[in-house]
Amino acid sequence: MSASDPKYQLVIDWIKENIESGALKYGDRIKSEKELSEQFGLSRQTVRRATSELEKEKILTRVQGSGTYIGDRIQGIRRERHMNVAVMSTYIDSYIFPPTLKGIETVLSGHGYTTQLFFTDDRISQEADILESLLSKNDIDGLIAEPSKSALPNSNMKYYREISRRGIPILFFNASYHSLHMPCVRMDDDRTAKSATELLIKNGHRKIAGIFKCDDGQGHHRYNGYNKALLDAHIRPDAGRVIWIDTGVLSNLNLIRDYIFERLKGCTAVVCYNDEAAFQLINMCVAANIRVPGDLSVVSFDDSDLSRMCQIPFTSFIHPKEELGRKVADNLIKMIDEPGFDASFMFESEPVLRDSILKIG
Repeated sequence: MSASDPKYQLVIDWIKENIESGALKYGDRIKSEKELSEQFGLSRQTVRRATSELEKEKILTRVQGSGTYIGDRIQGIRRERHMNVAVMSTYIDSYIFPPTLKGIETVLSGHGYTTQLFFTDDRISQEADILESLLSKNDIDGLIAEPSKSALPNSNMKYYREISRRGIPILFFNASYHSLHMPCVRMDDDRTAKSATELLIKNGHRKIAGIFKCDDGQGHHRYNGYNKALLDAHIRPDAGRVIWIDTGVLSNLNLIRDYIFERLKGCTAVVCYNDEAAFQLINMCVAANIRVPGDLSVVSFDDSDLSRMCQIPFTSFIHPKEELGRKVADNLIKMIDEPGFDASFMFESEPVLRDSILKIG
């Protein structure tokens, strides 16, 4: 702000800077005129001029009797209700989504909403087609979305921002796009992976490998938790023991069988990205005469049927699945009804102990 700028520009610049940094997000209620006037040492009339200018730019919305919020046409002032909610997931047949969908549909239907289902096959291009169609039809009250390849650059942010600009709340589940600063309901992947690694450490393991997905946020969070557990136990992380895979490889780990076994040499335990990875790894180990848990202890995430059906049932941390779906739907409805509601939530998890961890030392 230069000396020639009007005094109210100070407030405008502050609000825009906080939106850019993510400190203020869509739907957030800003401080009252009284609070802002005290913060900046300006009159309430000057502050009102600043917020009025931002209203003209469609950056703020004033809701009578409630306050002033970040965003244009936010939920609290939308008049028309279509009683439709779009739910966009990566896959229809993964072991996580069916019970999650059941939880979402149960809650939404109980509140009179119809659920429109879409599946991206974890493809950014398919996600773009779905979002374009939703914008074109413009007949939903909210969007529940599981992002596609959430850890990678994505050109679809413009669609999400336009949906948000129209006053349609968006709630992500399982993961989110960091650049959007939008709410998400998910498992606390960092803490859960830390607990999984600590479980191995408590059983005497120090040479612990990790298999993580590189193209989604969950993989990165789980890697962070794994790393944190090692550091807290004064075990130096070894990049040579970490195996990064993408969505395509996860569906068939045999594609990199030799690479995986080379990385696992000398390790006594491994933290697997999820049950799909653990199931395949154990079958590969059995075929290669590598004993689980005699030669290699295994821990995983999701507590799916795979963890029980495997040749060697394995320890896995519980994913809330249906409970997560109910929470997502509940929180989206609150976003529709209550401007500025903070819909983010993280579930904690506990392990179901099975026969895949050997105590050593």
